[in-house]
Amino acid sequence: MGLDLVSPIDNMDPAAALELVNIFPGANVSTVRLGYQQFANTGSTAPIKFVDAINLANATTKLVASNDTTIYGIDTTGVVSNITGSTVTSGEWQSTTYNNRIYLCNGVDNARYWNGSAATTSDLTFTGLALTSIIGVHAHKERLYFIENASSRIWYGGLQVTGTGGTPALTSFDLSYVMTKGGYVVAIGSYSNNTSMSVQDLFWACSSEGEIVFYSGSYAGDPTSWGLVARYYIGKPLGRRAFVRVNNDVWVITEQGIVPLSGLFQADPESALDIVSKNINPLISETASQIAFDHQWHGFFWPQGRRVYITLPQTGTRCTFLVYSIDRKAWTQFQLFNSEHCLSSCLFNRLPFYGSATGIVWQGETGQADATTTTDAQAITYAARLAFNFYGSRANYKAFKDIRPIVKVKRGISFNVGLDTDFKRQATVTAISSPAGVFTPWGSPWGVAPGTTLPIAPFTPVPAVTPPPWSAEVEYVFDRFAVKGQGHCAAIRFSGSLKNTTMQILGFEVRYDMGGQV
Repeated sequence: MGLDLVSPIDNMDPAAALELVNIFPGANVSTVRLGYQQFANTGSTAPIKFVDAINLANATTKLVASNDTTIYGIDTTGVVSNITGSTVTSGEWQSTTYNNRIYLCNGVDNARYWNGSAATTSDLTFTGLALTSIIGVHAHKERLYFIENASSRIWYGGLQVTGTGGTPALTSFDLSYVMTKGGYVVAIGSYSNNTSMSVQDLFWACSSEGEIVFYSGSYAGDPTSWGLVARYYIGKPLGRRAFVRVNNDVWVITEQGIVPLSGLFQADPESALDIVSKNINPLISETASQIAFDHQWHGFFWPQGRRVYITLPQTGTRCTFLVYSIDRKAWTQFQLFNSEHCLSSCLFNRLPFYGSATGIVWQGETGQADATTTTDAQAITYAARLAFNFYGSRANYKAFKDIRPIVKVKRGISFNVGLDTDFKRQATVTAISSPAGVFTPWGSPWGVAPGTTLPIAPFTPVPAVTPPPWSAEVEYVFDRFAVKGQGHCAAIRFSGSLKNTTMQILGFEVRYDMGGQV
Protein backbone atom coordinates (compact mmCIF):
# COMPACT_ATOMS: atom_id res chain seq x y z
CA MET A 1 0.00 0.00 0.00
CA GLY A 2 3.02 2.33 -0.17
CA LEU A 3 4.24 4.96 2.26
CA ASP A 4 1.95 6.12 5.06
CA LEU A 5 3.33 9.07 7.00
CA VAL A 6 0.03 10.28 8.49
CA SER A 7 -1.80 7.35 10.14
CA PRO A 8 -1.26 6.68 13.86
CA ILE A 9 1.67 4.28 14.17
CA ASP A 10 -0.41 1.83 16.21
CA ASN A 11 -3.35 1.81 13.81
CA MET A 12 -1.97 1.50 10.30
CA ASP A 13 -2.95 -0.83 7.48
CA PRO A 14 -0.60 -3.84 7.84
CA ALA A 15 0.25 -3.54 4.13
CA ALA A 16 1.37 0.09 4.48
CA ALA A 17 4.99 1.12 4.93
CA LEU A 18 6.71 3.44 7.36
CA GLU A 19 9.73 3.47 5.04
CA LEU A 20 9.94 2.39 1.41
CA VAL A 21 12.95 2.97 -0.84
CA ASN A 22 13.40 1.76 -4.42
CA ILE A 23 10.45 -0.64 -4.15
CA PHE A 24 7.53 0.20 -6.44
CA PRO A 25 3.99 -0.87 -5.37
CA GLY A 26 2.65 -1.98 -8.74
CA ALA A 27 -0.75 -3.25 -9.81
CA ASN A 28 -0.44 -6.80 -8.47
CA VAL A 29 3.03 -7.01 -6.93
CA SER A 30 5.75 -4.81 -5.49
CA THR A 31 9.04 -4.78 -7.39
CA VAL A 32 12.52 -3.40 -6.88
CA ARG A 33 12.95 -0.65 -9.48
CA LEU A 34 15.17 -1.12 -12.50
CA GLY A 35 18.52 0.62 -12.86
CA TYR A 36 19.74 3.46 -15.05
CA GLN A 37 22.55 3.84 -17.55
CA GLN A 38 24.54 6.59 -19.22
CA PHE A 39 22.79 7.87 -22.34
CA ALA A 40 24.78 10.95 -23.36
CA ASN A 41 27.75 12.97 -22.15
CA THR A 42 27.60 16.68 -22.89
CA GLY A 43 31.37 17.02 -22.54
CA SER A 44 30.91 19.50 -19.70
CA THR A 45 30.77 18.93 -15.95
CA ALA A 46 28.32 21.80 -15.44
CA PRO A 47 24.95 20.83 -13.87
CA ILE A 48 22.17 20.07 -16.34
CA LYS A 49 19.34 22.14 -14.88
CA PHE A 50 16.78 21.47 -17.61
CA VAL A 51 15.72 18.56 -19.83
CA ASP A 52 12.61 18.29 -21.98
CA ALA A 53 11.53 16.43 -25.10
CA ILE A 54 10.40 17.92 -28.38
CA ASN A 55 8.03 15.64 -30.31
CA LEU A 56 8.08 16.43 -34.03
CA ALA A 57 5.49 16.06 -36.77
CA ASN A 58 7.34 13.12 -38.35
CA ALA A 59 6.83 11.13 -35.12
CA THR A 60 10.49 11.49 -34.11
CA THR A 61 11.60 12.99 -30.83
CA LYS A 62 14.67 14.78 -29.53
CA LEU A 63 15.87 15.78 -26.09
CA VAL A 64 16.77 19.34 -25.15
CA ALA A 65 19.15 19.77 -22.20
CA SER A 66 20.75 22.89 -20.76
CA ASN A 67 23.28 24.06 -18.21
CA ASP A 68 23.92 27.72 -17.35
CA THR A 69 25.88 28.45 -20.55
CA THR A 70 24.92 25.91 -23.21
CA ILE A 71 21.80 24.31 -24.72
CA TYR A 72 22.16 20.82 -26.19
CA GLY A 73 20.05 18.86 -28.66
CA ILE A 74 20.31 15.08 -28.22
CA ASP A 75 18.85 12.50 -30.61
CA THR A 76 17.53 9.06 -29.68
CA THR A 77 20.96 7.48 -30.18
CA GLY A 78 22.62 9.83 -27.68
CA VAL A 79 24.42 12.07 -30.19
CA VAL A 80 24.86 15.52 -28.63
CA SER A 81 24.83 18.83 -30.54
CA ASN A 82 25.41 22.37 -29.27
CA ILE A 83 22.28 24.33 -30.25
CA THR A 84 22.75 27.34 -27.95
CA GLY A 85 22.28 30.25 -30.35
CA SER A 86 22.35 33.62 -28.56
CA THR A 87 24.09 33.94 -25.19
CA VAL A 88 22.80 31.84 -22.28
CA THR A 89 23.43 32.72 -18.63
CA SER A 90 20.85 30.48 -16.91
CA GLY A 91 19.77 26.90 -17.50
CA GLU A 92 16.49 27.26 -15.59
CA TRP A 93 14.17 27.21 -18.61
CA GLN A 94 10.40 26.88 -18.85
CA SER A 95 9.13 25.29 -22.07
CA THR A 96 6.20 24.30 -24.24
CA THR A 97 5.74 22.77 -27.69
CA TYR A 98 3.79 24.73 -30.31
CA ASN A 99 3.62 24.17 -34.07
CA ASN A 100 6.40 21.52 -33.92
CA ARG A 101 8.78 23.85 -32.11
CA ILE A 102 9.94 23.89 -28.51
CA TYR A 103 9.76 27.36 -26.92
CA LEU A 104 12.23 28.20 -24.14
CA CYS A 105 12.27 31.14 -21.71
CA ASN A 106 13.90 31.85 -18.35
CA GLY A 107 13.34 35.56 -17.61
CA VAL A 108 17.04 36.37 -18.02
CA ASP A 109 18.11 35.38 -21.54
CA ASN A 110 16.32 35.97 -24.82
CA ALA A 111 13.25 33.75 -25.20
CA ARG A 112 13.85 31.39 -28.11
CA TYR A 113 12.65 28.35 -30.02
CA TRP A 114 14.08 25.27 -31.76
CA ASN A 115 12.48 23.17 -34.49
CA GLY A 116 14.49 20.01 -33.84
CA SER A 117 16.62 20.23 -36.98
CA ALA A 118 18.18 23.72 -37.08
CA ALA A 119 21.84 24.07 -36.09
CA THR A 120 20.94 26.38 -33.18
CA THR A 121 17.99 27.85 -31.35
CA SER A 122 16.65 31.17 -32.64
CA ASP A 123 15.36 34.18 -30.73
CA LEU A 124 11.64 34.92 -30.90
CA THR A 125 10.62 37.89 -33.04
CA PHE A 126 7.65 39.05 -30.95
CA THR A 127 7.52 42.72 -29.98
CA GLY A 128 5.85 44.53 -27.09
CA LEU A 129 7.65 42.68 -24.31
CA ALA A 130 11.43 42.37 -23.93
CA LEU A 131 12.53 38.83 -24.72
CA THR A 132 14.64 38.80 -21.55
CA SER A 133 11.50 39.49 -19.47
CA ILE A 134 9.64 36.38 -20.64
CA ILE A 135 9.79 33.70 -17.93
CA GLY A 136 6.86 31.40 -18.72
CA VAL A 137 5.17 30.11 -21.86
CA HIS A 138 2.08 28.09 -22.77
CA ALA A 139 -0.02 27.44 -25.87
CA HIS A 140 -3.81 27.71 -25.42
CA LYS A 141 -6.43 27.50 -28.16
CA GLU A 142 -3.88 28.02 -30.95
CA ARG A 143 -2.22 31.06 -29.35
CA LEU A 144 1.00 31.51 -27.42
CA TYR A 145 0.78 33.04 -23.94
CA PHE A 146 3.79 34.37 -22.04
CA ILE A 147 4.44 35.37 -18.41
CA GLU A 148 6.23 38.61 -17.69
CA ASN A 149 8.93 38.16 -15.05
CA ALA A 150 8.07 39.38 -11.51
CA SER A 151 4.72 40.69 -12.74
CA SER A 152 1.01 39.94 -12.67
CA ARG A 153 0.80 40.50 -16.44
CA ILE A 154 0.58 37.84 -19.11
CA TRP A 155 0.99 38.47 -22.85
CA TYR A 156 -0.59 36.71 -25.81
CA GLY A 157 0.05 36.49 -29.53
CA GLY A 158 -2.22 36.24 -32.53
CA LEU A 159 -4.10 33.18 -33.70
CA GLN A 160 -1.56 30.64 -35.04
CA VAL A 161 1.21 33.25 -34.86
CA THR A 162 4.51 31.55 -34.02
CA GLY A 163 6.81 34.52 -33.46
CA THR A 164 9.48 32.98 -35.68
CA GLY A 165 9.46 35.65 -38.37
CA GLY A 166 8.41 39.25 -38.93
CA THR A 167 7.67 41.42 -35.91
CA PRO A 168 4.27 40.31 -34.55
CA ALA A 169 3.11 42.23 -31.49
CA LEU A 170 2.16 40.73 -28.14
CA THR A 171 -0.79 42.09 -26.18
CA SER A 172 -0.83 42.29 -22.38
CA PHE A 173 -3.52 41.13 -19.99
CA ASP A 174 -3.18 42.29 -16.39
CA LEU A 175 -4.30 39.87 -13.67
CA SER A 176 -3.59 42.25 -10.79
CA TYR A 177 -7.22 43.39 -10.91
CA VAL A 178 -8.35 39.79 -10.37
CA MET A 179 -5.77 38.25 -8.06
CA THR A 180 -6.63 39.56 -4.60
CA LYS A 181 -3.69 38.11 -2.65
CA GLY A 182 -0.99 39.97 -4.58
CA GLY A 183 2.23 38.33 -5.68
CA TYR A 184 3.20 37.56 -9.27
CA VAL A 185 2.14 35.02 -11.88
CA VAL A 186 4.11 31.79 -11.51
CA ALA A 187 2.53 29.55 -14.14
CA ILE A 188 -0.22 29.40 -16.74
CA GLY A 189 -1.84 26.49 -18.52
CA SER A 190 -4.93 24.74 -19.86
CA TYR A 191 -7.31 22.45 -18.04
CA SER A 192 -10.29 20.59 -19.50
CA ASN A 193 -13.02 20.65 -16.87
CA ASN A 194 -15.36 17.69 -17.36
CA THR A 195 -17.24 17.89 -14.07
CA SER A 196 -20.08 19.95 -15.55
CA MET A 197 -22.66 18.94 -18.17
CA SER A 198 -20.30 19.92 -20.99
CA VAL A 199 -16.52 19.76 -21.16
CA GLN A 200 -14.79 23.16 -21.10
CA ASP A 201 -11.17 23.89 -22.02
CA LEU A 202 -10.24 26.51 -19.43
CA PHE A 203 -7.23 28.79 -19.18
CA TRP A 204 -5.70 29.05 -15.71
CA ALA A 205 -3.08 31.22 -14.05
CA CYS A 206 -1.49 30.64 -10.63
CA SER A 207 0.17 33.29 -8.47
CA SER A 208 3.14 32.99 -6.15
CA GLU A 209 0.66 33.22 -3.23
CA GLY A 210 -1.32 30.15 -4.28
CA GLU A 211 -4.27 31.91 -5.91
CA ILE A 212 -5.55 30.17 -9.06
CA VAL A 213 -7.99 31.81 -11.46
CA PHE A 214 -9.76 30.07 -14.35
CA TYR A 215 -11.04 31.73 -17.53
CA SER A 216 -13.28 30.48 -20.30
CA GLY A 217 -13.52 31.93 -23.77
CA SER A 218 -11.59 32.05 -27.01
CA TYR A 219 -8.71 34.32 -25.95
CA ALA A 220 -7.82 37.00 -23.41
CA GLY A 221 -8.65 39.90 -25.69
CA ASP A 222 -12.15 38.76 -26.68
CA PRO A 223 -14.64 40.81 -24.62
CA THR A 224 -17.61 38.76 -25.86
CA SER A 225 -16.45 35.38 -24.53
CA TRP A 226 -13.47 35.78 -22.20
CA GLY A 227 -14.44 35.76 -18.56
CA LEU A 228 -13.49 34.62 -15.07
CA VAL A 229 -15.31 31.40 -14.12
CA ALA A 230 -13.55 30.14 -10.96
CA ARG A 231 -11.06 31.12 -8.27
CA TYR A 232 -9.35 28.95 -5.64
CA TYR A 233 -6.79 29.44 -2.90
CA ILE A 234 -4.25 26.70 -2.24
CA GLY A 235 -0.79 26.49 -0.68
CA LYS A 236 2.02 28.45 -2.29
CA PRO A 237 3.45 26.63 -5.34
CA LEU A 238 7.05 25.52 -4.89
CA GLY A 239 8.38 26.57 -8.29
CA ARG A 240 7.61 27.58 -11.84
CA ARG A 241 7.95 23.95 -12.91
CA ALA A 242 5.92 22.59 -9.97
CA PHE A 243 2.93 21.95 -12.26
CA VAL A 244 2.83 18.36 -13.50
CA ARG A 245 0.58 17.26 -16.36
CA VAL A 246 -1.00 13.86 -15.55
CA ASN A 247 -3.29 12.78 -18.39
CA ASN A 248 -5.84 15.62 -18.64
CA ASP A 249 -5.17 16.83 -15.09
CA VAL A 250 -2.53 19.14 -13.61
CA TRP A 251 -0.93 18.42 -10.22
CA VAL A 252 0.37 21.47 -8.36
CA ILE A 253 3.23 20.85 -5.93
CA THR A 254 2.63 23.25 -3.04
CA GLU A 255 4.14 23.84 0.39
CA GLN A 256 1.21 21.82 1.84
CA GLY A 257 1.36 18.92 -0.61
CA ILE A 258 0.07 18.11 -4.09
CA VAL A 259 -3.21 19.59 -5.31
CA PRO A 260 -4.79 18.25 -8.56
CA LEU A 261 -6.77 20.92 -10.40
CA SER A 262 -9.57 18.41 -10.96
CA GLY A 263 -9.94 18.15 -7.19
CA LEU A 264 -10.67 21.86 -6.87
CA PHE A 265 -13.81 21.44 -8.97
CA GLN A 266 -14.92 18.39 -7.01
CA ALA A 267 -14.16 19.42 -3.41
CA ASP A 268 -12.79 22.23 -1.29
CA PRO A 269 -9.01 22.92 -1.49
CA GLU A 270 -8.27 21.12 1.80
CA SER A 271 -10.01 17.98 0.58
CA ALA A 272 -8.30 18.29 -2.81
CA LEU A 273 -4.97 18.24 -0.97
CA ASP A 274 -5.72 14.69 0.22
CA ILE A 275 -6.77 13.19 -3.12
CA VAL A 276 -3.36 11.97 -4.31
CA SER A 277 -0.72 12.95 -1.73
CA LYS A 278 -2.39 12.61 1.67
CA ASN A 279 0.03 9.94 2.91
CA ILE A 280 3.22 11.83 1.98
CA ASN A 281 2.19 15.49 2.48
CA PRO A 282 4.24 15.79 5.71
CA LEU A 283 7.41 14.88 3.79
CA ILE A 284 6.71 17.50 1.12
CA SER A 285 5.98 20.17 3.72
CA GLU A 286 9.10 19.31 5.70
CA THR A 287 11.27 19.53 2.58
CA ALA A 288 9.58 22.77 1.50
CA SER A 289 10.49 24.34 4.85
CA GLN A 290 14.15 23.76 3.95
CA ILE A 291 14.03 24.33 0.18
CA ALA A 292 11.11 26.57 -0.71
CA PHE A 293 10.43 28.08 -4.16
CA ASP A 294 13.02 26.44 -6.43
CA HIS A 295 13.53 25.24 -10.00
CA GLN A 296 14.23 21.71 -8.72
CA TRP A 297 10.60 21.14 -7.73
CA HIS A 298 9.14 19.45 -10.81
CA GLY A 299 7.80 16.13 -12.04
CA PHE A 300 6.51 14.12 -15.00
CA PHE A 301 4.04 11.36 -15.84
CA TRP A 302 5.30 8.05 -17.25
CA PRO A 303 2.22 6.38 -18.82
CA GLN A 304 3.90 3.08 -19.76
CA GLY A 305 5.27 2.69 -16.24
CA ARG A 306 1.93 3.61 -14.66
CA ARG A 307 3.58 6.13 -12.37
CA VAL A 308 4.22 9.81 -11.68
CA TYR A 309 7.64 11.13 -10.62
CA ILE A 310 7.90 14.12 -8.27
CA THR A 311 11.38 15.50 -7.58
CA LEU A 312 12.20 16.05 -3.91
CA PRO A 313 15.19 18.44 -3.58
CA GLN A 314 17.85 17.72 -0.97
CA THR A 315 20.46 20.40 -1.72
CA GLY A 316 21.24 22.66 -4.66
CA THR A 317 22.45 19.71 -6.74
CA ARG A 318 20.98 16.63 -5.05
CA CYS A 319 17.49 15.14 -5.35
CA THR A 320 15.41 12.03 -4.78
CA PHE A 321 12.05 11.05 -6.30
CA LEU A 322 8.64 10.55 -4.78
CA VAL A 323 6.94 8.08 -7.12
CA TYR A 324 3.18 7.55 -7.31
CA SER A 325 1.62 4.28 -8.48
CA ILE A 326 -1.41 4.98 -10.68
CA ASP A 327 -2.80 1.49 -10.04
CA ARG A 328 -2.27 1.23 -6.28
CA LYS A 329 -2.76 4.93 -5.51
CA ALA A 330 0.38 4.55 -3.39
CA TRP A 331 3.71 6.35 -2.95
CA THR A 332 7.29 5.19 -2.67
CA GLN A 333 10.69 6.89 -2.70
CA PHE A 334 13.33 6.29 -5.38
CA GLN A 335 16.95 7.02 -4.53
CA LEU A 336 19.52 6.73 -7.30
CA PHE A 337 23.02 5.47 -6.56
CA ASN A 338 24.18 9.10 -6.67
CA SER A 339 21.63 11.77 -5.71
CA GLU A 340 23.37 14.22 -8.09
CA HIS A 341 22.25 12.10 -11.04
CA CYS A 342 18.66 13.45 -11.17
CA LEU A 343 18.96 17.23 -10.86
CA SER A 344 16.47 17.51 -13.74
CA SER A 345 14.24 14.91 -15.36
CA CYS A 346 11.57 14.32 -17.99
CA LEU A 347 9.90 11.68 -20.13
CA PHE A 348 11.76 11.04 -23.40
CA ASN A 349 11.54 8.20 -25.90
CA ARG A 350 8.98 6.44 -23.64
CA LEU A 351 11.34 6.27 -20.63
CA PRO A 352 12.40 8.48 -17.70
CA PHE A 353 15.57 10.49 -18.37
CA TYR A 354 17.69 12.33 -15.81
CA GLY A 355 19.97 15.34 -16.23
CA SER A 356 22.81 15.14 -13.71
CA ALA A 357 24.79 17.74 -11.79
CA THR A 358 27.90 16.43 -13.56
CA GLY A 359 26.97 16.97 -17.21
CA ILE A 360 25.75 13.43 -17.99
CA VAL A 361 22.26 12.48 -19.18
CA TRP A 362 21.05 9.15 -17.81
CA GLN A 363 18.36 6.82 -19.14
CA GLY A 364 16.20 5.53 -16.31
CA GLU A 365 14.31 2.26 -15.71
CA THR A 366 16.86 0.43 -17.84
CA GLY A 367 18.89 -2.65 -16.97
CA GLN A 368 19.54 -4.28 -13.62
CA ALA A 369 22.22 -2.01 -12.16
CA ASP A 370 22.65 1.67 -11.28
CA ALA A 371 24.92 4.28 -12.88
CA THR A 372 25.85 1.84 -15.61
CA THR A 373 28.65 2.95 -17.94
CA THR A 374 30.90 1.02 -20.28
CA THR A 375 33.32 0.42 -17.41
CA ASP A 376 31.29 0.36 -14.22
CA ALA A 377 27.90 -0.40 -12.65
CA GLN A 378 26.51 -0.30 -9.12
CA ALA A 379 24.05 -2.50 -7.24
CA ILE A 380 20.51 -1.23 -6.68
CA THR A 381 19.80 -0.86 -2.96
CA TYR A 382 16.28 -1.26 -1.56
CA ALA A 383 14.64 -1.12 1.85
CA ALA A 384 11.22 -1.45 3.45
CA ARG A 385 9.86 -1.06 6.95
CA LEU A 386 6.25 -2.14 7.09
CA ALA A 387 3.56 -1.02 9.52
CA PHE A 388 3.41 -2.30 13.08
CA ASN A 389 0.99 -5.21 13.25
CA PHE A 390 -0.69 -6.54 16.41
CA TYR A 391 -1.35 -9.91 14.72
CA GLY A 392 -4.97 -10.23 15.74
CA SER A 393 -4.74 -9.11 19.35
CA ARG A 394 -3.62 -5.82 20.82
CA ALA A 395 -3.66 -7.18 24.38
CA ASN A 396 -1.67 -10.40 24.00
CA TYR A 397 2.10 -10.67 24.22
CA LYS A 398 3.88 -12.56 21.41
CA ALA A 399 7.18 -14.38 21.06
CA PHE A 400 8.19 -14.15 17.40
CA LYS A 401 9.96 -17.18 15.94
CA ASP A 402 10.70 -16.83 12.24
CA ILE A 403 9.87 -14.96 9.06
CA ARG A 404 9.37 -16.13 5.51
CA PRO A 405 9.83 -13.53 2.75
CA ILE A 406 7.94 -14.65 -0.37
CA VAL A 407 9.85 -13.21 -3.32
CA LYS A 408 10.57 -13.96 -6.96
CA VAL A 409 14.26 -13.51 -7.62
CA LYS A 410 17.45 -15.27 -8.64
CA ARG A 411 18.46 -17.73 -5.94
CA GLY A 412 21.64 -17.15 -3.99
CA ILE A 413 21.12 -13.44 -3.31
CA SER A 414 21.76 -11.90 0.11
CA PHE A 415 19.40 -9.64 2.01
CA ASN A 416 18.65 -8.35 5.52
CA VAL A 417 15.46 -9.23 7.36
CA GLY A 418 14.15 -8.63 10.86
CA LEU A 419 11.36 -7.44 13.11
CA ASP A 420 10.98 -4.23 15.09
CA THR A 421 8.84 -4.81 18.19
CA ASP A 422 6.67 -2.42 20.16
CA PHE A 423 7.65 0.63 18.09
CA LYS A 424 11.39 0.21 18.72
CA ARG A 425 14.07 -0.51 16.15
CA GLN A 426 15.80 -3.85 16.55
CA ALA A 427 18.85 -5.34 14.88
CA THR A 428 18.19 -7.10 11.58
CA VAL A 429 19.52 -10.51 10.65
CA THR A 430 22.16 -9.42 8.19
CA ALA A 431 23.45 -11.00 5.00
CA ILE A 432 21.02 -13.89 4.86
CA SER A 433 21.49 -15.81 1.62
CA SER A 434 18.77 -17.76 -0.09
CA PRO A 435 19.87 -21.24 -1.22
CA ALA A 436 21.75 -21.38 -4.51
CA GLY A 437 19.71 -22.23 -7.57
CA VAL A 438 20.49 -24.80 -10.26
CA PHE A 439 18.83 -24.19 -13.59
CA THR A 440 19.25 -24.80 -17.30
CA PRO A 441 18.46 -21.68 -19.34
CA TRP A 442 15.69 -21.95 -21.90
CA GLY A 443 17.08 -22.81 -25.33
CA SER A 444 19.96 -24.96 -24.02
CA PRO A 445 20.21 -28.49 -25.48
CA TRP A 446 18.12 -30.99 -23.52
CA GLY A 447 20.19 -33.23 -21.29
CA VAL A 448 23.10 -30.80 -20.89
CA ALA A 449 23.92 -29.48 -17.44
CA PRO A 450 24.87 -25.83 -16.86
CA GLY A 451 28.50 -25.29 -17.83
CA THR A 452 28.82 -28.46 -19.92
CA THR A 453 30.88 -27.91 -23.08
CA LEU A 454 29.33 -29.57 -26.12
CA PRO A 455 31.71 -31.72 -28.24
CA ILE A 456 32.68 -30.41 -31.65
CA ALA A 457 33.16 -33.70 -33.50
CA PRO A 458 29.94 -35.46 -34.52
CA PHE A 459 28.85 -38.68 -32.84
CA THR A 460 31.05 -37.99 -29.78
CA PRO A 461 28.98 -38.86 -26.69
CA VAL A 462 28.19 -36.12 -24.18
CA PRO A 463 29.47 -36.88 -20.66
CA ALA A 464 26.82 -38.46 -18.49
CA VAL A 465 25.12 -35.83 -16.32
CA THR A 466 21.87 -35.43 -14.46
CA PRO A 467 20.78 -31.87 -15.22
CA PRO A 468 17.53 -30.27 -14.17
CA PRO A 469 14.93 -29.57 -16.85
CA TRP A 470 14.77 -26.28 -18.66
CA SER A 471 13.83 -23.52 -16.23
CA ALA A 472 13.94 -19.78 -15.65
CA GLU A 473 16.84 -18.11 -13.86
CA VAL A 474 14.41 -16.18 -11.64
CA GLU A 475 12.16 -18.31 -9.43
CA TYR A 476 9.97 -18.12 -6.33
CA VAL A 477 11.91 -18.17 -3.07
CA PHE A 478 10.07 -18.76 0.22
CA ASP A 479 12.64 -19.95 2.72
CA ARG A 480 12.13 -19.39 6.46
CA PHE A 481 14.65 -17.51 8.56
CA ALA A 482 14.83 -17.42 12.34
CA VAL A 483 14.24 -14.06 14.00
CA LYS A 484 13.86 -13.14 17.62
CA GLY A 485 11.76 -10.58 19.38
CA GLN A 486 8.99 -10.30 21.90
CA GLY A 487 6.24 -7.77 22.25
CA HIS A 488 2.66 -6.89 21.50
CA CYS A 489 3.30 -5.82 17.91
CA ALA A 490 6.00 -6.06 15.26
CA ALA A 491 7.02 -4.36 12.03
CA ILE A 492 8.82 -6.25 9.25
CA ARG A 493 12.10 -4.84 7.99
CA PHE A 494 13.55 -6.01 4.68
CA SER A 495 16.49 -4.60 2.75
CA GLY A 496 19.41 -5.47 0.51
CA SER A 497 20.94 -4.78 -2.86
CA LEU A 498 20.51 -6.31 -6.30
CA LYS A 499 22.65 -6.50 -9.40
CA ASN A 500 21.94 -8.39 -12.61
CA THR A 501 18.57 -9.65 -11.41
CA THR A 502 15.07 -8.41 -10.65
CA MET A 503 12.95 -8.95 -7.55
CA GLN A 504 9.22 -9.19 -6.95
CA ILE A 505 8.05 -9.01 -3.33
CA LEU A 506 4.77 -10.84 -2.81
CA GLY A 507 4.51 -10.87 0.97
CA PHE A 508 5.82 -12.10 4.31
CA GLU A 509 4.78 -14.84 6.71
CA VAL A 510 5.57 -14.42 10.41
CA ARG A 511 5.33 -17.23 12.98
CA TYR A 512 4.92 -16.49 16.67
CA ASP A 513 3.70 -17.93 19.94
CA MET A 514 0.75 -16.16 21.50
CA GLY A 515 1.14 -15.37 25.18
CA GLY A 516 -1.25 -14.09 27.76
CA GLN A 517 -2.56 -10.60 28.13
CA VAL A 518 -0.06 -8.11 29.52
